[in-house]
Order: sequence, then structure tokens, then C-alpha cells
Amino acid sequence: MGRPFGLGLRSQLMLALIVAFGAAFVLLSLVTARLDESENVLERQTRAAGLAQALAAGAGAAGEGLSDEAVGRMLEEGLVERVEIHTLRGLQRSWGVLDGDPDLTVTTATGVELRVWVPASYGADAARLSLSLFYLGLTAATVLLLTYVLLTYFIVRPIDRLRLASERLAAGRLHTSVPVQGAAEVARLAASFNEMAALLREDRAALQDRLGDLERATDELTAAQEQLVRSARLAAVGRLSAGVAHEIGNPLAAIRGLLDLMQSGDLDPEEEREFLARIQGEAERIHYTIRDLLDFSRNAPAQDGRIEASADLSQVVSDTVKLIDRQARFHDIDIALRLDDELPRVRGDHERLRQLLLNLLFNAADALDGKGRIELRATNGVGVVQLIVEDDGPGIDRDIIEQVFDPFVTTKAPGQGTGLGLAVCHTIVEGLGGSIEAANREEGGAALKVRLPVAT
Repeated sequence: MGRPFGLGLRSQLMLALIVAFGAAFVLLSLVTARLDESENVLERQTRAAGLAQALAAGAGAAGEGLSDEAVGRMLEEGLVERVEIHTLRGLQRSWGVLDGDPDLTVTTATGVELRVWVPASYGADAARLSLSLFYLGLTAATVLLLTYVLLTYFIVRPIDRLRLASERLAAGRLHTSVPVQGAAEVARLAASFNEMAALLREDRAALQDRLGDLERATDELTAAQEQLVRSARLAAVGRLSAGVAHEIGNPLAAIRGLLDLMQSGDLDPEEEREFLARIQGEAERIHYTIRDLLDFSRNAPAQDGRIEASADLSQVVSDTVKLIDRQARFHDIDIALRLDDELPRVRGDHERLRQLLLNLLFNAADALDGKGRIELRATNGVGVVQLIVEDDGPGIDRDIIEQVFDPFVTTKAPGQGTGLGLAVCHTIVEGLGGSIEAANREEGGAALKVRLPVAT
């Protein structure tokens, strides 16, 4: 599985046993050879002592009793390699040519010193040493094989079963278990593995139960969210219907009343002209309401989330201010502009952004009731341009500040506004991928903050 991990436990165990038993065999061989050499020296000394005593018995007072023929025959038969007879006057006689120290030196009662060299029994010694080493090697190989088999049975095979079980467990087969057998440590390891596998099965079951609970909770939350969305949609439709009924129904009722009066025929020309003017005004009110509703419905977000057009916000602000500068409602209102230099282009077309800014300025002017100060700021942020319209009027009523962007939400008197201006602004900004929020200033007045994405 995966990368190689080197020699297995069996191979390492066999290698270790071979090295250990090889070293032991070499040491035992050296000891055996040393012991055999010691036995060989002792055996040579024993043979030398027997031969020296025999030669000393026949040597005579000055060694003259040893005949050259008898000693020569012993040399030919390999019983001795060299014989020397020494007296007080030094070496008297010698047989053989071997140098070195004698194997044994014997002094007779008459003061004759007899030195004897005997040959080593190399053939027998070599055969005995070879046989000893053979049996030693055979014993070592048998012990090696038996040790390997026992260690494999009690250690290697249980550990190998643990390895296979671990691989199965890692593959997700949690019902894996191993028999508890082998050496004590290995058996405890197998028991611990089985306990770990049981705990993993319990944890997996608990996790699956938890996932089931989470899925059920998610389904319930999704259903509750859908229900809330439906409720909010129905509430919005209800507010929209009530607003439409109010903003269109009231002017229609007034028109019908005026038409009934005109049809009675009891009016003079001056009253008829007045009634016609009032009918025209109520009709224009219905027209503006329908126009605002169309603006509100047309500014839906793009289906694919992309806005291809872009506009210069500085130019939009300049054109909008020029447009309202000559209107009567702004004659006594001071408009202050504070725009950052080199503002980036923003997403959206010029006309829609101008409509957004006009609605914000008209809302501020209505709040000031024709007199006061409006400050318009545009600053460059990270990926957005922030547009802020502030006024020093009475501010927004706290009761409606959370719903100020909903359709038909307004504090103006009936006939003074439809309550769609800020709703249209919210729809335009949302369609461009931006955001808009309303707040009251600490020093008094309202602030509407618009964040428009930078064009890419």
C-alpha cells in the first residue's frame, strides 16, 4: 500500500538470526579448534613420555645402549622425529633432523639427558576437527530453523494479521477483528486493536445518527425558511396591494365625485374649470403612482449576475445637480459636494444611476421641507465606491427605519408621496450588486449610504 517500507518483519528476523548464529558458529569454531589444539599437545606429550621412558631404559650409563638401527627404525615408522642424548660434556648422539624445542626431556639415574621429538597426528586431528565443525554447523542450522519457526508463529504471524486488519480498518471495514493470541505483548496489542475497532464502530454509528439529526434539522429549517419567505412575500403583496388601493383608489374616488357633481349641471363655468383642474391633478397623481410602480418592477437584478454597462459617477453627480438646481423645491436648500478625485467607473448605466441619485435628493429635500442643507459625498473604497447623501432635517422615524425601503412606506401626508422612491433606489442598487442602508445622524438628520461595485 503506497510507498515501499523496506524489509518485512520476517526478512529482518531471518537476517538477524543468520547474523547471530553465524557469529556464534565462528566463536564456537574458534573455541573448538583451540580445545582440539590443546588436546593435541597433551596427546603428543603423552606419546613422547612413553617413548622417552622406553629409550631411557635401554640407553645405558652414557647412552651407548641405543643402537642406530633401533632408533632409525622408530624414525622410519614415524614414532619419533628426532632423538638427542646429552651428558655433562654436551651432545653425544642424535637422530633425525627436526629443529625446535623437544616435546619431552628425560634425565636418567646416571645423569644422561634424553630429548625426544614426536610427530603430530595431523590426519586424525583434521578429521576430528572437520567432524566437530560439521555437527556444530548442523546443530546451529537446526536451532536457527526452529527459532525462526517459533518466532514466526508467536510473533510474526500475529503481527502480520494485525497489519492486514489495520489495512482493512483504514479502508472503512469497521467490523474487522483479529484473534487474541501469540506472545503476551502481541495478544494485548490484538485486544487493544479490537477495542479500538469497536470504539470506531460506535463513533461511526453516533456520527451517522448525528448526521441524520442534522439533515432532519436542516430540512425543518429549510421548510421554516420557505414558510417565512412565503409569509414575507404575502405580507409584501398585502402592503403593495394596500398601497396601490390607497394611492390609486383615493384619486379615483375623488375623480368620480367631481364627475358626478359636473354631471348634475348646477355648476357655473368657473366651478367647472376648477373641477377639471382638480380631476387633472388626481389623474396625474395616478400617473405618477403607476410610473413609480413600473420603475420599481423594472429594476430587477440581472439573471446571470453580470452588469455589462458602466458609468462615471462624478459625471452622474454633476448632471443630476445641474438638473435639480433650477427646481423650486431646491431654491432654499444648500447642496454641498465632496467627491474624491479620480473616482473609478462603477457598474450601471448613466440614466439608472441618475434616477437613483434624483430619488435620494428628492427624499432629502422632502425631509427638509424646502429649506436646509444636503451634503453629497463620494469616496473610493476597496472594490466599491461609497455614495452618501446626508441632510440636516428631522431624521427618519424610528418606527419605520427598518422598513424604509419597503414599497409605500412613508411618513408624508396623503397625496404628498407614494412611498416608492426609496424602494426604487433599493431595487436599482440591488440590481447592480451593491447595497444601501439608512441611518440617523447623531447631530440630527438622516444619512443614506450607497455602495456601488467598481466596474471591471
